[in-house]
Formats: sequence, C-alpha cells, structure tokens
Amino acid sequence: MDRPLVLPVGQKVRFLITSQDVIHSWWVPAFAVKKDANPGFINEAWTLIDKPGIYRGQCAELCGKDHGFMPIVVIAKEPQEYQIWLEQTQIAQKQAYEEEQKLLAMEMPLDELMALGEKTYLSRCAMCHQPDGKGIDGVFPALAGEGISIDSSKRLEHIEIVVHGRKGTAMQAFGEQLTLQELAAVVTYERNAWGNDTKETVQAADVQAVKNAQDL
Repeated sequence: MDRPLVLPVGQKVRFLITSQDVIHSWWVPAFAVKKDANPGFINEAWTLIDKPGIYRGQCAELCGKDHGFMPIVVIAKEPQEYQIWLEQTQIAQKQAYEEEQKLLAMEMPLDELMALGEKTYLSRCAMCHQPDGKGIDGVFPALAGEGISIDSSKRLEHIEIVVHGRKGTAMQAFGEQLTLQELAAVVTYERNAWGNDTKETVQAADVQAVKNAQDL
C-alpha cells in the first residue's frame, strides 16, 4: 500500500482486492483477513473494526525483490473523526486535481525540459544507460545516436517504455516513481542529448495521455 488505509469503526467494511503486477496477499491479522491479490481478478473480504487505533499487516505472498517493503497500515477512527478526515481528503483531492490540470495545460520550453531531464536522467537512468547514453553492449541499450531516441516515429513508444517499463528486461516502470514533468523531461532529454538533437519535446500532457491509454 502506498499510504495508510483509513476506516471507520463500528461499520462493516468490504474490501475489493486485486493487483496490477504479480500475486500479492493482503493480510491484517487483527481483522482475520488474508486474501490473495491476483492480476485480472477481484477478491472480496469483509471486516468490522471494534476499536479505534492503528492496525498493521503485510503482504503474505513472496512476490519479488520488494516483498520486504510492502507493509499494510490501517488507521481506524470513530465515525465522526472519520467523516472529518473524509471531507478534508476530498478537499485535498480536488485541489490536487486542479493543480494537475494546470500542469497539463502548461508547456515547458525545451531548455527547461533539458535541465530537469538531465537531472532526472543522471539520478535514475545513468546507472544502466550510462551518463554518456552509450549503455552497456548486450545488457542496457544505447540511447545516444541510435534506437527509439532518434526515431520520430517511435516517440510514443519511447514514452510508453519509460512510463510502463518493458517486461522480460531490466527496464523498470517509472510511471509511479516520477512526476509527469520529470517523465516528460527525461524523455525529452534522451531525445535531444548526446547529439541526438531531434528538437522534439514531450510535455506532461503527452505522458498523461499514455497513462490514460494504459488504464483503458
């Protein structure tokens, strides 16, 4: 779970459990709930929490290298406190949505994208693809002067790979690790650094469009 789950006490709660990647298992011992989270399926569980407090659990399925970093935290509140939390959360979500729409409507110039893109690339991508973009032969593909980085017809594919990763390779998905601006900037950087000079830019709206297509 990316953040604590907040629930009211004294009310039956229905959980709908699934996964976007591999098989996990949602387990909170105090709730007597342990359900597998399977990609493409939705499992159901119920509980009723008697007392306010913090309840902890974890993924109970050995699901990969990040298995040890998948804690579950549930914060149970009295109904009145829960309602206040819910209203505050809805206000915050509305504000975040409005900020996101402003961001999507904004276009960054090439020089700003390149500056942010270089910073993002060096911190997230250079370890594999190397600071000079030449990669490691047979392991990590070069981005300098070849491949999708210089092919205008593969601009969309370039965004998709950075956002969603590529199964069966070491290329991980950065869509949930970086902001829309960072994703747009790093793809722009890869398409214009090291002499690639496509003069093409990628904006936050382009990245969001790729994310939306994946959700359909």
